[in-house]
Formats: sequence, C-alpha cells, structure tokens
Amino acid sequence: MSVDRPHQLHVQVWRHRHRRGVPPAVRQPPLHPLLEYLLMSTHYANYEKNRPGFEKLFRGLSDDTWKDAIELIKYITTRGGEMNFGTSALGEEDADAPNFELYELQSIAKALDMEKKLAVEAIRIHSEATRKNSKFHDPEISYHLEHEFMPKQRDIIRKLAGYTTDLSSLLDGPDSSLSLFLFDDYLTKQ
Repeated sequence: MSVDRPHQLHVQVWRHRHRRGVPPAVRQPPLHPLLEYLLMSTHYANYEKNRPGFEKLFRGLSDDTWKDAIELIKYITTRGGEMNFGTSALGEEDADAPNFELYELQSIAKALDMEKKLAVEAIRIHSEATRKNSKFHDPEISYHLEHEFMPKQRDIIRKLAGYTTDLSSLLDGPDSSLSLFLFDDYLTKQ
C-alpha cells in the first residue's frame, strides 16, 4: 500500500505493529504530496503564469503537509515506531510521469482528489480500528483520527471543493480571463 500523506503513515505503522508475529515496521514519512504541492506552487510563481493566489494556496498546502509530517514523526516515535528516510517516497500508483504544469482548475481538482483519497483511506482505517477488525483494534488511533485528523481534512476538502466549484462556474462565464484574474486575487487575500 502506498502512503499518500503524512497522516497515513501512522496508520500504516500502527497496522504493521499490531499484526501478530511481525516486528514493528520501519517506515518513512511520505514527502511526495508535499513536493507535489510545492512544485504546483512554483509553477504559478513564475513570470509566465504570474498567479500569486494559486502559488499561495499550494505553498500553504505544502507547508501544512510539512507541519503534519513533523507532528507525525513525533507521534510515531512517541508510540515506539521508527522512521526511515532512506527510501523513495513515490507510491506504486505513481508510475506515470507526474505533471505539475496544469491549468488552474485542473490543479485545484488534482489537490482535491489527493485529499479525498486520503480521507477515504482514513475512514477505512478508522473502521478497522473501532473493532470491525479484531486484529487491529486500537482506540488511541481511532481517537487520533477522529479528533486530530478528520477535522483538518474536512476543512481542506470543503475549501478545495468550494474553490473548484467557484472557479468552474467563473470560467464558464463570458470573460473567463478576467474571472480567473479576480479569482487569483481572491486567493491572494485568503
């Protein structure tokens, strides 16, 4: 299973630590989404695109992912887990060459898809942690997902979904270039 965001890492370590007969897993913090957001932000911060609002949005997502990775490392090591920084952070499903030079609507939709995949995985892990799977029952992980992870994830998804809907309706209007400029200006002020 690949790791899409730092929040998934503690779930995977937890799952591997609680399998009978398997020693604690050595995992790495997934820095791939962090780098994707960072590359998407630099795409909009150049002189050709000049979209400071989109740059700010993706830079903020990258910074938040970095902070979450640091907190995750602290959480994992507090629980006795180990981190491995020596292997690749790319997942198996990322075999294709990634494209970070997307149009504005496509880039927000890509970020929304990444966040939704993470939320679905977190819900699946939460259901396993709440006694639906007797091998993986862990109330601490369940509590952590409910109170630390899900509220942040909900807010990020709601914000990106709103941006996607708003930008999509603005681009369908008569003067899409002006709408895009105003939307970028709106993102700058957020």
